[in-house]
Amino acid sequence: MRILITGAGEVGFQLASTLSYSNDVTIIDEDDAACARLDEMDVTVLRGNGANAQILIEAGLKAADIVVAATGNDEVNIITCIIANHIGVERTIARVSNPEYIDQPRKDRKQIGISLMICPELVMAEGIVRSLYFPTMIMNCPIADGKGELIEHEVLENASLLGPLEHADLPESTKIVAIKRNGRIIIPAGEEFIQPHDHLLLTSEADALPRLRKILHEPATIHKVMIVGGGVVGFYLASWLEKMDFEVKLVEIDKDRCQTLAEELPNTLILNGDGTDISLLRTENVGSMDVVFSVTGIDEKNLLCSLLAKQLGTKTLISRVNSNDYINLFEMVGVDRAISPGLVTVEAVLQMITGSEDAIAVSKYGAEMVELDINKDAAVIGKNIAEVMPKNAVLGMILRGDQTIMPKPDTEIEEGDHLFAFALSPSISQLRELFAA
Repeated sequence: MRILITGAGEVGFQLASTLSYSNDVTIIDEDDAACARLDEMDVTVLRGNGANAQILIEAGLKAADIVVAATGNDEVNIITCIIANHIGVERTIARVSNPEYIDQPRKDRKQIGISLMICPELVMAEGIVRSLYFPTMIMNCPIADGKGELIEHEVLENASLLGPLEHADLPESTKIVAIKRNGRIIIPAGEEFIQPHDHLLLTSEADALPRLRKILHEPATIHKVMIVGGGVVGFYLASWLEKMDFEVKLVEIDKDRCQTLAEELPNTLILNGDGTDISLLRTENVGSMDVVFSVTGIDEKNLLCSLLAKQLGTKTLISRVNSNDYINLFEMVGVDRAISPGLVTVEAVLQMITGSEDAIAVSKYGAEMVELDINKDAAVIGKNIAEVMPKNAVLGMILRGDQTIMPKPDTEIEEGDHLFAFALSPSISQLRELFAA
């Protein structure tokens, strides 16, 4: 696959490092030092402006399968993708951080030529919130244009799901499509038993997570949180945590920003101050907090704030780290979880790139969530699921117009259905042939 990346910063560098082993990668950047870091990689490097059409063409834009615009400039990234789409590149990804351009972690902007617009700060905030709200959820990937999700969940010792699979009490909008046990994947049959420490792969409607959490009896151990930093990450963390009934305090050093936050976050206590001011932390009883998030844009401040909160007795510390080189350092000195916006962006981009246009690759399982369109000539139209699904494959969700359907054995397939099937690798080609026929 030919992949063109603009921007050799943290995101571009990590993408090039990961993708260069099995793809033809070209990367463009204006900075000599950033380009020099790539000397040891098997990539083509061009120095220049990634929004310059001539340089893009010199870099092989016309032959590119995917363009990833990952510079630190939103406008440059948007322009790069628009140029690429105009030239004929079908898959374009733009890294964008300005809330005026994006208000979701990931957004489809195909009307202007961008297949995926991704905000590193929002992706990071979303991941933090999900891990707090649903601690046993290991992974989640959006499917069905965001209407559904593929979820990996660890079954605890006292979970209500333990026992026969057919007796599993799940929401109607959720379905178990596979079980990961001792490093292998099991496509479940009716006689399968769910065991402690199994990892369940489930398809679910996107709005079913609160119900699923209650059924799984997820412990609600976190009630009080403090957020240090009222930028994009801090704001979205607070707004999401408000909806989950957490008691939230947010510390922000800029007085004008505090006023804006107070108007937007009615259920969050906004404090104007410095998160590294130990007297402020003591006054606000930071030691009683279940979690302290240090999410300013300055790594050193985040580290100092975390260490002070730890000294004062905070149970859990989660910190933003802008430099990937600092992640291990933060966790070595006591931060429970250090998260880089750059790395979460890389993970999200890789998810799209490695999946191809009609499948989400789940390579670590030796399986795929495959998307299948049912055209008017398909032989499976009018047949039910039990009749047509091959061995080692299961249908996880149907997107029928704007409606999501969790299929049952007697669910009939209709023309125009968009199917999401989970299958072990040996059955994937059979599955594609069967539903394309």
